[in-house]
Amino acid sequence: MKKIIEIITTGDEILSGITQDSNFYWLCENIFARGLKIDFHQCIGDDLDNLVNSLDLALSRSNIIIFTGGLGPTSDDLTREAASKFFGMSLKYNKKIENKIKEIFKRRKRKYSNTNKKQSYFPEGSKIISNPFGTADGFLIKKNKAAFYFYPGVPKELKAMVEISLFKDIEKIIQSSKNFMNSEMLKIYGLPESEVADKIKTIKSNKTQIGYRPNNFEIHLRLNSFGKTKKDATLESTRIKKKIYKKLNQYIFSDDDTNLPEAVFQILLKKRKKISFAESCTGGMISNSFTDIPGSSRVYGTGVNTYSNESKSKILNVPKNLLSKYGAVSRQVVRSMVINLVKTSGSDIGVAISGIAGPGGGSKEKPVGTVFAAYYIDGLIKSKKYFFTGTRKTVKLRTTLEVFDYLRRNIK
Repeated sequence: MKKIIEIITTGDEILSGITQDSNFYWLCENIFARGLKIDFHQCIGDDLDNLVNSLDLALSRSNIIIFTGGLGPTSDDLTREAASKFFGMSLKYNKKIENKIKEIFKRRKRKYSNTNKKQSYFPEGSKIISNPFGTADGFLIKKNKAAFYFYPGVPKELKAMVEISLFKDIEKIIQSSKNFMNSEMLKIYGLPESEVADKIKTIKSNKTQIGYRPNNFEIHLRLNSFGKTKKDATLESTRIKKKIYKKLNQYIFSDDDTNLPEAVFQILLKKRKKISFAESCTGGMISNSFTDIPGSSRVYGTGVNTYSNESKSKILNVPKNLLSKYGAVSRQVVRSMVINLVKTSGSDIGVAISGIAGPGGGSKEKPVGTVFAAYYIDGLIKSKKYFFTGTRKTVKLRTTLEVFDYLRRNIK
């Protein structure tokens, strides 16, 4: 039987936008990584009838239902009441669970309240799912060949409980179905989605699904390959991946979780070279993205944020006549910036940036979105002119990504 999975997340705070539904995204990602996918999602407020109706709808179309939230002690925590009403199971008191809750309060040096006794009641006949971190244990109910998993909404607690219950069951399902999946992602930069699709349109397989996801100017290709064994699925994935690499090799910067700055970091680490950045319009975004990487100090030399003309002259010794003649946003100025950056930092590689991020400050000759970059690599200086459209944040982000992509392609 095909497994159709549905997630029901609850809480007025989610529907009001106060709280982000991070549990949903985490569950989707981790279930997908294990070889299955989510088919439906409901988000329901704190209303008993609506919660009951959500269970009824889920049962009509799904056979694995994951219900998160509403297992707390307060009056708006209605999950156990909704389950009791829907399944026709009375709520039964569990003294062992209450003793556990009391012990937790004692360890935390908090006063136990009878309000918390509510968390000691479970639909009669349900299987309790232990919570290793909190007072809200979950439970499992099976009906009409469907399995309903009820978990608290606290992310740390939910994740731990899912690992010992749902994920173990999913692994058994996949083992018995003999339909294994290998999932991989290829990260692409430098092409729009339509061009990526056009370049690989001839690559087809009834054993591999290829999905597209635009993500901050990158294109992420998800390959889901299937086989009767895990080895078969992996071999199929490798076969398709090789074909895609032949079509898109220069644009693929990662086949794992590596981002563009990390790709550059790995190259620098391998080449044992140091890099420095001089930034103007990006305001330190490039250095910040790079230093987010653990261990970046091994290859990172200097970062200067020379935003004003005065700082370009005082810190990087850019001649004032260059600034007055060509303007801060010019090929001549960024070349001067990078030369002096490398001199003062002693780095093997240097990058200098100056541009107009907007929304004001542009002109007919240099409209908003104009960016100049100078790259010092292996004793040679190359400069590039970019033009980006969009908001101020977009221009800064695009500049940052273009810098790392250029470095990735040109550091030898």
